[in-house]
Amino acid sequence: MIRSIIKSTNTLLKSNVAINSNKRFFASEASGSEDLLTFSLLSPHQTIYKDKKAQLVTLPGAKGIFGVAKNHVPRIAELKPGVLQINHENGDLEKFFISGGFAFVNPDTSCYINTIEAVPLDQLDANEVRSGLTRYTQLYNDAQDENSKAVALIGLETYQQMAFACDVSA
Repeated sequence: MIRSIIKSTNTLLKSNVAINSNKRFFASEASGSEDLLTFSLLSPHQTIYKDKKAQLVTLPGAKGIFGVAKNHVPRIAELKPGVLQINHENGDLEKFFISGGFAFVNPDTSCYINTIEAVPLDQLDANEVRSGLTRYTQLYNDAQDENSKAVALIGLETYQQMAFACDVSA
């Protein structure tokens, strides 16, 4: 039995049917001479930007903050709550607070950012952020079971990131 599996595997490898998993993909050259990233910022209820040009988009990844520019290596990244920063093609800087989500960086120098909520940073109310931070800190401290603690922790981490973005202390 094992010999037949090994023989089948060797046959596949010799026939070039097997997929080369070591192949590395790089972003392809965009048409035109622009040195800009094309990105879309989407939420379930709103398309904030569609195929917008930017010099750089900085994202709060689950493994740390990272920037995406033209010719970035393709990747899919989980996003955590935090500040998304857009350096527009004209040099303007725009910031959003996002609740988390996913970023898809494609080989064609495009990037799709999908999030449940995206709020311009200047629209966050510091008093509401402070109140939410206090509320979720108390919920987390009072949680008796694992499920309640997990739910409270999600809210607490989100409000901690909002407080950091708004420069608010508890």
